[in-house]
Amino acid sequence: MAWRLHLTNQAIRRVDILPGKPALAAAWAGRGRVSYFDLESGVPAGEAVHRAPVVEPRQGIKWQEFVTGLTAPNGAPLPFVQAGGAAVHTTEDGRMRLYHTGADLFLESEGKEIKLETGGVAFIAVGLDRFLGLVAALDENCRLTIYQQHIRVGVFETGLQAGEYLQPVVAVANGGSAIFACDGRQVALLDSGGRVRRRLNAHYAIGRLACSPNGRLIATSDAETGVIRVYSGADFTPTHQRHALDLLQEATQIQLIEDIPPGAAGVGALGVHNTGDLAFAVSGMICVTHVKHMTALPRPQPLL
Repeated sequence: MAWRLHLTNQAIRRVDILPGKPALAAAWAGRGRVSYFDLESGVPAGEAVHRAPVVEPRQGIKWQEFVTGLTAPNGAPLPFVQAGGAAVHTTEDGRMRLYHTGADLFLESEGKEIKLETGGVAFIAVGLDRFLGLVAALDENCRLTIYQQHIRVGVFETGLQAGEYLQPVVAVANGGSAIFACDGRQVALLDSGGRVRRRLNAHYAIGRLACSPNGRLIATSDAETGVIRVYSGADFTPTHQRHALDLLQEATQIQLIEDIPPGAAGVGALGVHNTGDLAFAVSGMICVTHVKHMTALPRPQPLL
């Protein structure tokens, strides 16, 4: 079932699809505040506020209790939390965490933390393989540094260029099978060895990008028109598209009273799963739908 829910009068910063029993959608409406909903029905499944210890070192008991508690009601570790001056990325089993603190990266595995060699550069976008722990980090010159856990594999040219208005994004499929790096105009598909395999030159400004855990689907939002597009992660073949507000209006309304975002509002958060489930936010409203509710695009056919 496709559903929509007006959660807050503030912008929703992030949405995640969390597999489990039941599968959940998580929406971050503010720093440290997350609300959970049943992925299928939209029924509220709880909320939490995660505030990191202010002065506690990450090796301390209070901090370890804090990060151990970064789980959803269905037991799934939260993929990403902004806490204590650090961006915290966590693997699916919760045994490995990546901390991005300004110019530094730290990888924690089984309670032991190692500082990653950055070569003195600052990273503007970071992605973590949530299955094996591969790390991909994009610097200010849009070069990609790849780590196999704590070992730096190398620094690689992507052909991307950081712009003034669009935020670069890095998304990593499970097992490091695909790395998607985006500068807002292009998306580069790289393998775990840093080789660029494919390139998507978009005819629009990419506001948000997400990849499914298996890397077979990527979803983007048009920063100017609000259109959401879905591509094959293997070769960037476009498969589906539809305007976000059309998807919102078609979805089942969970509340009696709500405020539909204005037509000019853009997609502020985006997530996609292996099953084709799609979660996105426009202003303070969250919507969970499926690619089957989007317009299927014709597949290119070879000339006879």
